[in-house]
Amino acid sequence: MANEIGSAASRRGAIPAMTAHHLAESVRAGHNGASDAVDNLPPADASMLSQTEQTLIARAREHFATLRQEAAASLNAIQAEITSRRELFTQQRFEGRVRSVEATMRALLNKHGSELEQRVYDALRAKREYAFFNYENRRRADPKLDKWQFILFFLVVPLVLESLLNGNFFAEASDFGLVGGAATAVIISALNIALGFSMGIGPARYCQHAKSSHLFWALPAYAGMIALIVLFNLAVGHYREMLIANPDARSFQVMPRMMESPFAIYDIKSVALVIIGCLVAAVAATKGYTAFGTYPGHAAAYKRWRQRWSAVEEERRRLDVELLPELEAIRTQIDGFRADCRDELGKLQGTKAAADEARDLFLSRLGQLRAAKDAAMMQYREANLRVRTDSAPAYFTQSLNLAEIDQPGELPEYVAARRQIEDFEQQLAGMPALIEAKLKDRLMLLRGVDLAGEIEQVKLRAAQAGREAFERDEAAQKQAAEEFAATPR
Repeated sequence: MANEIGSAASRRGAIPAMTAHHLAESVRAGHNGASDAVDNLPPADASMLSQTEQTLIARAREHFATLRQEAAASLNAIQAEITSRRELFTQQRFEGRVRSVEATMRALLNKHGSELEQRVYDALRAKREYAFFNYENRRRADPKLDKWQFILFFLVVPLVLESLLNGNFFAEASDFGLVGGAATAVIISALNIALGFSMGIGPARYCQHAKSSHLFWALPAYAGMIALIVLFNLAVGHYREMLIANPDARSFQVMPRMMESPFAIYDIKSVALVIIGCLVAAVAATKGYTAFGTYPGHAAAYKRWRQRWSAVEEERRRLDVELLPELEAIRTQIDGFRADCRDELGKLQGTKAAADEARDLFLSRLGQLRAAKDAAMMQYREANLRVRTDSAPAYFTQSLNLAEIDQPGELPEYVAARRQIEDFEQQLAGMPALIEAKLKDRLMLLRGVDLAGEIEQVKLRAAQAGREAFERDEAAQKQAAEEFAATPR
């Protein structure tokens, strides 16, 4: 990251490399050297630089100041970035991480423990409600519940069998043959099964209800549905008799015929049709009677209790299957400060490279500036010497020396950045041992804790807390009932 920051800063702030041509043209070194030589300037005994030479020095120093600012900006950015990263690697931060890991593990245990406690409470309440239902309705055994596949099988098989038989019987009386007879037979079979199943699941079950008030509607409804099934199948038999006698007969003509003589069915296949329909309706009624328990509401209360208890078992299994690996993964985070320190030490190598790059870029540009300065000065003096008639000043034989350009010292910002990097490296190298020494007891406790044993303890505490909460609730309800009974009216 620091390498990217330093390189980006260098690219943004970099000025074009200074060349001899550019520097000489900026002060017109060759022209001014020849122009000064016309008047034999600077004088032979001159000890001070000419105006052009002074201007050239000023331009070189301006460019040096720009290079210096650019290098300082890049190195200062690196120092600022290191300072911000050092704030993330403090002893207090890692101590807080260890405490956070411990708190997270405890929070997870408490969360799942409270969920299990609620499941236990719900299961106990559902069991009490089921026991109360059995007592109130005088039930002494659990209901026998059929699976929906089993129920569907016992409804589809009679439907298919009756449809095949009825289709064969109606085929003789239908203009469309077996196809027309089968279509009529399927409709009749479906109605028989629907009527029988409705009778079994409704009135038949309520006829045995503990509350006698249900008998006022259940017995008439039961008798009425039996009569309806018998009459419906008699109507089917009459309809077949009419179709045999007159293929153009319509279904609405069955009612007058039945009112005249309900049992006037003489064909053996028509009689079989009536008997088969009643038997199929009886089978459907039997299955409807037992499909959801033979007593109304008994199966629902039983299933509710079993579902609540299954939820308790599922929550216990979830604690073992999901919570234990999750806690193990969280516990591994307590040693994360070691990996963080190693990663940060690796990143510091890139930071060093960025600081070296910024310093090397400055020195490279400074060397170019030095060469450009000397070349531009040489251009001025050579042009002056070619034109002048007097002898040249003595200082023309000496090179121009600018201390900040010709003998540059180490950049203070670079020295500060390297010192800061070295201090940070020492801090990162000693941080793991420091954390281990200060949090030795806490780390040993976290690493040595038996998570599976802790989960078992959570299970036991949650089950106990759920029972106690249920008992308190029961006691409160009992007390409220006693207070209500003692209230004078």
